[in-house]
Amino acid sequence: MTSPLRAFGPLEPTRDGWESAALALARPAVDLAFAGPDAMPVTMSNHSHPENWFELLTRPLWGLAPAADAVPDEVWAAVRGALARALDPDDPWYVGDPAHASQRLVEAAAVGYALALVPERLWEPLAPKAKDQMSAWLSAAYATGVVDSNWHYFPVFAGHGLKRLGIAHDPGTAAAHLDRIGELTLDDAAFEDGPGGRVDYYNPFAFHTYALLHFRLGGDDRFVANAAAFARRFGAWFGADGAAVPYGRSMGYRFAQGSLWSALAAADVEAVPWPEAAGYARRHLEWWWDKPILDPEGRLTVGYGYPNNAVVEQYLTAGSPWWAMKLFTGLLAGPEHPFWTATPTLPGPVVAPHKAARAVHIRDETGHVTRLNGQSRHVKMRGSRASYAKFAYSTLAGFSHANADPGLEAAAPDGELVLSEDGLHWRGREGAGDGAVDESGTVIVEWRPWPDVSITTTLEGAVDGSHTRVHVVETGRTLHTGEGGWCVPLHGRLAEAGEGRAVVTAGGIRSEIADLDGVREAAVIAPMPGTHLYWPGTLLPVLRGVIGPGRHVLRTRVFAGRA
Repeated sequence: MTSPLRAFGPLEPTRDGWESAALALARPAVDLAFAGPDAMPVTMSNHSHPENWFELLTRPLWGLAPAADAVPDEVWAAVRGALARALDPDDPWYVGDPAHASQRLVEAAAVGYALALVPERLWEPLAPKAKDQMSAWLSAAYATGVVDSNWHYFPVFAGHGLKRLGIAHDPGTAAAHLDRIGELTLDDAAFEDGPGGRVDYYNPFAFHTYALLHFRLGGDDRFVANAAAFARRFGAWFGADGAAVPYGRSMGYRFAQGSLWSALAAADVEAVPWPEAAGYARRHLEWWWDKPILDPEGRLTVGYGYPNNAVVEQYLTAGSPWWAMKLFTGLLAGPEHPFWTATPTLPGPVVAPHKAARAVHIRDETGHVTRLNGQSRHVKMRGSRASYAKFAYSTLAGFSHANADPGLEAAAPDGELVLSEDGLHWRGREGAGDGAVDESGTVIVEWRPWPDVSITTTLEGAVDGSHTRVHVVETGRTLHTGEGGWCVPLHGRLAEAGEGRAVVTAGGIRSEIADLDGVREAAVIAPMPGTHLYWPGTLLPVLRGVIGPGRHVLRTRVFAGRA
């Protein structure tokens, strides 16, 4: 595997550099898509193979359209030709008719967005028959029902394309979708993305990014204030090194995490000072630039810090990672815009409670972010307990997904307390109830892993890189307990464990966990390979014990920092 740095060379932190980066990342996808659906690798997905190929073809448009002037004609010709075939019902490459809540509607937004921005590249050179077919398909997508979530924006963007091309469509359709988006508004400038009120990256890289691009394309500012207010909170999700704290679903979209900063520039909305927004955006792409996220042909892979199908949801496929191209929407801001001319500023330590997100983000004195988390799992998504319901997440140390095998190594309990009746099969926080966050930065979570076991967990953090967890356990049965600190890379380690405290140092990271009452055994374990987002193999300091029926208090201190 390789990284963008090795494949394409150093990233230049300028507008020209970003144009080059957008083209470098998009072109391998375009080349593969132009070879047709049969040329694309088969990856696990709950969508059809033609839909998966359509992602590969259209998602690069989120970056190519803003970088239009830097994209060679032959690339536009390839995209245009493949798109014409994808929307031709008589062609073997036809992606299929738009259907209610189908994956095709997601990509219709990319098509509409690109047509609205660069019709001279994608529309005007087409033959009349191809224009008729593209118009008919996009019109059908515009009028088709969507999932009741951020998906309401997809017909809106299809409508922007239709409007730019002068194709008749009912404006009331988009208006109804926008009205519904308004009904999904939560406190703290957040939006509810479907049932359960999950507040994750779908707020910044979907709802708020779309709101700003919608404003850029059509002048409708109804959700701009929400996007700006969310942005003022969102900086706390980013470490000083550019890493975004990994949390929630769709981590496989990688640097889409930073798209809100670019969308602010595209819409010319100064939610935070431009040096701050520019810093978050530029450092974020730089953080990803040296990660082994490409295959030998320079294409983005499925995974997070490295290729890994085990840590993504059931809808991720070979074309999905190019959702990351939304980070390049900042190229819609001209070269004289302060987003490009400002000298980026570095953020300092912060403790930032966010009630709508049921979380507290703490950037410590060395610039790393810990998310203390009260949200519960997303029941529909593969791996949702790991991605949503752990007590803590880290920009420095990521997090792990458990697998179904017995043993604490399979449970991979970084950031969580797990329980077992037999010491082999472990159960974590699986209930649907969310925790509460107070203004002081304390998170309180009540959960019930068995009907006769109730636990109240209190989380508090500090800017020295540590946080404490206090678990008050009332149990009617005997239970084995396992609690994890933060993982470190597997190799080049120095570990010690004893007297209720375990420490492991590897990869320049020191990770420590301590039982503040000294009643549990400390150890360092090696979780199953492939369970972690950042590293293929890891080590994890843990605490283990056994408790009988009754009331117990488990107090834990966890730390991670640079060694």
